[in-house]
Amino acid sequence: MNLHWGKLKIFLLYFFLIAGGLWHILGLFQNLMKLLASPLLIVLGFWLIAENWRLLKFDLINTTHNPHMIYRFLGWTFLVLILTLFIEGLGVKTGKIFGNYYYGSHLVPFICNVPLAIGFAWLIMLLSSIPLAQKICSALSIKNQILFIILASLLMTLFDFFMEPAAMQLNYWNWHDGKIPFQNYLAWFIISFILIGMGQRLKIFSRKLSKVGIHAYLAQLIYFLLVNVK
Repeated sequence: MNLHWGKLKIFLLYFFLIAGGLWHILGLFQNLMKLLASPLLIVLGFWLIAENWRLLKFDLINTTHNPHMIYRFLGWTFLVLILTLFIEGLGVKTGKIFGNYYYGSHLVPFICNVPLAIGFAWLIMLLSSIPLAQKICSALSIKNQILFIILASLLMTLFDFFMEPAAMQLNYWNWHDGKIPFQNYLAWFIISFILIGMGQRLKIFSRKLSKVGIHAYLAQLIYFLLVNVK
């Protein structure tokens, strides 16, 4: 039963994101999509937190897993939310971190001029890029921690490369000159490297994160690619 439910959740993840991309191309349900954009990001964020919490709890019950690992993981997720909201707030105010950009009105509510959903978006991408990097490192027998952090950070930056033009089309945010600066991608890599490095330091990636994150990465990537087609 649990296996079937797990497969159904993955199917629904792909279904709704691919359907959303197709709806954007066809111009259907646009007002509904604008209304649901923020809630869906927040729900997806909590889903990925819950999936990883469940795995850590299973380890705690069935193995000699560090009993503090769950609290380290939850502490790291909270820190990611707070830090990314702060960094984005500083970035949009000064233009010194990512470049000169401003948020649209679709991702509500706002906290200090930054959509709350943006913090969850960072967390989602981290909890998606990290398990994908773990899978790649495992397949290539890469055990070096620095190489793992670099790969995960590159996957974060690659995701942003495809997300940026789509986000402008969706009016999530816009660049003042209409061009995405290289500075933005460099900032994404550095911030990702620091956040992933913090988690690695806490040893919360010593076990593989939920594979649901890999599907979240691919499903969102397909969605943004479809939006970019229009």
